Amino acid sequence: MNHGISIRPSKDIRTNYAQISALTRQNPVAITVNGKEDTVLLSHEEYQEQLLRISELEAKLSMYAHLAQAMDDIRLGRVQSADAVFDELLGELEAPQE
Repeated sequence: MNHGISIRPSKDIRTNYAQISALTRQNPVAITVNGKEDTVLLSHEEYQEQLLRISELEAKLSMYAHLAQAMDDIRLGRVQSADAVFDELLGELEAPQE
């Protein structure tokens, strides 16, 4: 998709909707009111792509936050050996339940 932007006055929404709709399949369309950009129209496909991209970026950001926390834990010595963790988990699983 071309990442340019078309600019159209708001009155064109009523009079040239089909043309504006077709333009959104090529690139976003900025709608102006009194000569100033007011709204941006996207095709539904582009909108869905943007939502997916945002979701992917949020997932990456969350992963990076967890990795940063893990690095801080290691740097500050807040660690346990894997054997100790597994022994603790097994002990909890084997403990009689009340």
